[in-house]
Amino acid sequence: MMAILQRFSELSMLAFVISSMLAMGISQPLQDVIAPLRNPTVVLTALLVNFVLAPLLAIGLTRVIPLEPAHATGLLLLGGAAGAPFLPKLAELSGGHLAHSVALMVLLMIGSIVFVPLAMPLIVTGLKANAWDIARPLLLLLLLPLAAGFSLSRSGGAPLLLKLVRRISNLSFVLLVGLLVGLNLETMAGTLRTFAIPAAAIYVLGMAAIGHLLGGKDASKRIVSALCAGNRNFAVALVVAAASFEDSAITVMLLVTSITGLVLLLMITRLIRPAAAV
Repeated sequence: MMAILQRFSELSMLAFVISSMLAMGISQPLQDVIAPLRNPTVVLTALLVNFVLAPLLAIGLTRVIPLEPAHATGLLLLGGAAGAPFLPKLAELSGGHLAHSVALMVLLMIGSIVFVPLAMPLIVTGLKANAWDIARPLLLLLLLPLAAGFSLSRSGGAPLLLKLVRRISNLSFVLLVGLLVGLNLETMAGTLRTFAIPAAAIYVLGMAAIGHLLGGKDASKRIVSALCAGNRNFAVALVVAAASFEDSAITVMLLVTSITGLVLLLMITRLIRPAAAV
């Protein structure tokens, strides 16, 4: 039964990621997505927050909080992995600027492909990171569907297709969150005797606060910056961990931080949505 549910979880992830990227491409004009990337301040701030301050905060927490070595490694890996595919959905739920969220997601995914192989081996001892191994799933599951969405937006059936993929995205998102939490309750419970969950919560909330503080004056874009900084790229971190380490406790920390972060960020979207909609 657990194997079947795990398979459903994997399929839900694929359905959510692909349908979300298609929906973003169909609904957001390409020029609106590219526009933020033409602003040097936006680009440099996003890179500073996610590839300088994010690793520094992770390093600081591992020095201050008595984490187990494997848990510290997991947190450090997430510190260098940005551009999570959940960002546009979180932006949508919070009333944030959708085109801005897609632009940041693409920018930071590409940044992660460059940053992780070059910089993370200097931070995490024993790390091996192959750029193509990281890039391949991101290209196939994220950037390719996004590009297809931009192309399909010009077709006559775009409104009907958008309605369908949004419905798939919403349903798969709810299913995925439920399965992730349900399937990993025992794993998360096993970390209750450690500082893993508190460290994960402090990290996510700290990064969200940094992103919000440096997110500029536009409220809808500041929300996106906060969610972007707090929502780390589990997929990139998992690829790197699987290639470099055999300790399953590292994967546990990745799961704990990702699930804790997702729950906290979903709560934040509920709190800030009314203010964003005003």
